[in-house]
Amino acid sequence: MTIPIRRGRAVGTTAVAALGLGLLGAAPALAAPADAQISDAVVLVETLDEGAKVTALAVQYSEELDFGDVPLDPEAFTVTARLVGSTPGNTSTGERTVTHAYLSDEPERSPDRAGTSGEWVILELSRYDANAGVLFYTGINNQYPLDGAYSVQQTEDLVGDDETVPARSTTVVNTAVDRGVVDEFSVEQWTGEGSDFAYRFFQPEAVRDGEDDGRLYPLVLALHGSGESGTDNAAQLLANRLVTSWAEPEAQAEHPAFVLAPQRHPDLSWQDEEGRAGLLAMVEHAKETLPIDPDRVYITGLSLGSIGTWNLLVDDSDVFAGAVTVAYGPGANPGLAELVDVPIWQFHSEDDRTVPVQGVYDSVAALEELGVDVVQRRWAGNLPRAEAVALQTEQRRAAQDIGAHHLVTIFEEGTTGTPPDADGPSIPLSGHFSWVPAYNNPVTHDWLMSQVRGATQPVTGQTTDGFDVEVSIPESGGLAVAVGAEQVDLGTAALETGLSHLAASGDLPTITVADTRPADPGWSLTAEVTDFRAGAAVLEGQYLGVTPRVLSAAPTQEVTAGEPVAPGEGFTEGTTLASAAPGGGRGTTTVGGELLLHAPTSTVPGDYVARVTVTVF
Repeated sequence: MTIPIRRGRAVGTTAVAALGLGLLGAAPALAAPADAQISDAVVLVETLDEGAKVTALAVQYSEELDFGDVPLDPEAFTVTARLVGSTPGNTSTGERTVTHAYLSDEPERSPDRAGTSGEWVILELSRYDANAGVLFYTGINNQYPLDGAYSVQQTEDLVGDDETVPARSTTVVNTAVDRGVVDEFSVEQWTGEGSDFAYRFFQPEAVRDGEDDGRLYPLVLALHGSGESGTDNAAQLLANRLVTSWAEPEAQAEHPAFVLAPQRHPDLSWQDEEGRAGLLAMVEHAKETLPIDPDRVYITGLSLGSIGTWNLLVDDSDVFAGAVTVAYGPGANPGLAELVDVPIWQFHSEDDRTVPVQGVYDSVAALEELGVDVVQRRWAGNLPRAEAVALQTEQRRAAQDIGAHHLVTIFEEGTTGTPPDADGPSIPLSGHFSWVPAYNNPVTHDWLMSQVRGATQPVTGQTTDGFDVEVSIPESGGLAVAVGAEQVDLGTAALETGLSHLAASGDLPTITVADTRPADPGWSLTAEVTDFRAGAAVLEGQYLGVTPRVLSAAPTQEVTAGEPVAPGEGFTEGTTLASAAPGGGRGTTTVGGELLLHAPTSTVPGDYVARVTVTVF
């Protein structure tokens, strides 16, 4: 169907057909067998801003469970972590806090936590637990052995619509560990020119799948700090999001790229001649053997890795299209004269006691003496993500407006920490951890990925009269909506268990919202349904319920799904399916969900049709 595109408001419609509302007996929900019991468990690890943590335990049952609409009680389970470190001081045994519990067909988290059937129970665990982490620190980060480290027991009955799974005294330990995106990095060893390095390597999905469409991809070289030095070839992916933030699904959806993450052996250095030679040789080897765009090779590093980044930039500035450096400023380094044309964004916290911020201030003064425009901003390092995105977007645009390619962001004293979110408050961190707000913000990634080697205007050199370039830009910016299907068939309604109503269900068609308005004022997507009709017979639209879900959104967007509307409440007067806050709506969002009809048993049989109108404004 054709969807009109209008400024400020766009409307699309789709038909919802409930066919043959006869008095048919409903198939009962699959009962949860009374002899079902826990048979296995998988630890699920996420690399968070503050470091990798066990954020869920996937618990497998011996039989499939289905509790209908009855939610699982998180307090029905006891999860214990036994973490064995190198000393009694970093060894512990203690319970974890279960925050959510839901069913799943797979041993993986669900963003909407809405699973109602499956053989897996997903137990989400609090990131705020003192024993949530997977690393312990002894001058460098070490991994806790996680195989068999977690145990789970069902300590209370699970009560569903028709059956109960009784509590059991059996305790089951995990037999596997899923580290998420970390497991998508291959384990490699460099033994060519320069120093030997263990490293991890991430390839875009299309390359992993063997697609060859002639496309060239960016490469990100990420240099870790001293705390991630070691021999496990993993700490650089687990201690923070320096590496993984470029490989996470949201980042790869926007900017598919290769990610190269070497680990520095404690006896080696990023800075010495052999170390730099090894890093550059790895980059050159990747460029020669893989579909990498030589004009989009980037480098980023934090703390000691930031020192290595600056040294590589000074010595080989022609290799890199741009850089992000965190928690180290080069001071008035004479080598800055080689970098006036290299786009660099520096991040640092005011109260960094490990690497004082003065080095950044001195580098700014030195660059300005060289005639370089440096766009500087300062804000709190623990802001909600949408606020931080808005501030960093403004800084990026300010730099674009004057053609500047050197930027500096300083985080205010006492504010370095994780952003607060729906699951809890900010976690305060050391002032040295400026990489947390730096890599949490998708504008950092967007800015670096937009740089192309040789595209910046030189600060010094001969200037000619030049030439004029003319282009006409039409008036742009708008808000549009498109509905992915013209009709939804809910099938034949059947008598539900309990004999109180006739039930039918189906999927809400995919709805796409595109917001290209520069002001980014936010938007709201609503829907309302008419009454169902079958000839002269009428079934009120209020009997149709909806559970909306946000299927996809750009990393820079802050989009929230609307609240579910139960059958009988109806959405006849307009129900919010999704909304975007000011500063968080620009981009493309897809929305879906489920439709559920509960018709009275007195409904006249027939093929009923209603119309749902979708509006965005």
